[in-house]
Amino acid sequence: MQFLHPSRLLCILLLLPLSLLANQDSSAVRISLLTCSRGADLYSTYGHSAIRVVDTIQKTDKVYNYGTFSFADPDFYWKFTRGKLPYYLNIERMDNFMSIYVEEGRGVIEQVFLLTPTEANQITTYLDNNVKEENKYYKYDFLIDNCSTRIRDIFQKSFQTQFVLGKVIAEDSMSFRKILNYYERNLHWERVGINTLMSQVVDRNMSNAESTFLPDYLMQAFDHATLHGRKIVSEKHELLKATYQEKNTINYPFVIFTCLFIFFILMNFKKHTQAILIYFDILLFLLVGLLGFFILFMWLGTEHQVCGWNINLLWAFPLHIFFAVLLSIKSDNVTHYARYAKWLIILLIFYNIFSVQKLIIETLPLVLTLYIRLRNYSQQNFYFSKFKKSYATNIKGI
Repeated sequence: MQFLHPSRLLCILLLLPLSLLANQDSSAVRISLLTCSRGADLYSTYGHSAIRVVDTIQKTDKVYNYGTFSFADPDFYWKFTRGKLPYYLNIERMDNFMSIYVEEGRGVIEQVFLLTPTEANQITTYLDNNVKEENKYYKYDFLIDNCSTRIRDIFQKSFQTQFVLGKVIAEDSMSFRKILNYYERNLHWERVGINTLMSQVVDRNMSNAESTFLPDYLMQAFDHATLHGRKIVSEKHELLKATYQEKNTINYPFVIFTCLFIFFILMNFKKHTQAILIYFDILLFLLVGLLGFFILFMWLGTEHQVCGWNINLLWAFPLHIFFAVLLSIKSDNVTHYARYAKWLIILLIFYNIFSVQKLIIETLPLVLTLYIRLRNYSQQNFYFSKFKKSYATNIKGI
């Protein structure tokens, strides 16, 4: 039997605790993906994603959250509207993070990653570098660069081709607008407003990777993702059960715009209501014109790429404000304006057949209402001639 030299045995005994400590340190970090369920408000209707890092040696439980912004910014609303509000990576304690979701009745699912000590170190190094003051801010883009895509990119940038994202959807099988409409299905006014402001940019089909801009889809992608050929998720469990229950709601925009269309149709056939109808027209075209200016501003005055080249400008035409003014002063130029403006809507209807971007069902009754009113004014100056005759008769009577 061969024995170790006493000096070697002493070295082994001295280095063994250090070796065990090193192994303990390297395996003490647990990294997981947190996926938070949807809430009642618009900002929470798409869910949320964050990274959890637990260090059992340091006894820390931290959440890295890319969805943070400052309400304290004095220009918050102006920057938010123009797409210039900076988002940033923030670290918070796990209990503080969870308290928000407990209060809102939203669920939280955790997927624990199966990582070697070296791989875990790569992730934590990336996050710690990203959270530095000079690196933590980024230009938020809801579809391209948000709290979910940032987490996806950590793995793609850290491990390159060794990381393979799981399949969630078939390539180019679903558009951004379709999936957003699903998530906004019971927020009807918000959905109509968002659809009106967004152009055909959101009507293109997504790739599998692009679909992970939504937290639910990112979670599903990680369920089937691999790193160095092995599944990356080792455990998946529900940390918090959702108590918020979504309720089906009435599509009030469609109901209201349809009633408005019926109202104008009925009023149009009664001659004695023509004088009153003009005041409704003034309000209608004023509001639609203001909407048109806002759509134009979102295209040319902001950095929201999804608002460019919007076909809704053909019905929400900014110069309808000018038309409302012509109506209010009973100008004979009303007829000339109406003759040209009605062709914009005719063009829109034909263009809608072939365009990628389509009119949404809620705005269709409104568009038809605008066309009918413009068509009436384009045919004759009946209303104003009637007013002038009435005015002349009253003068003679005096």
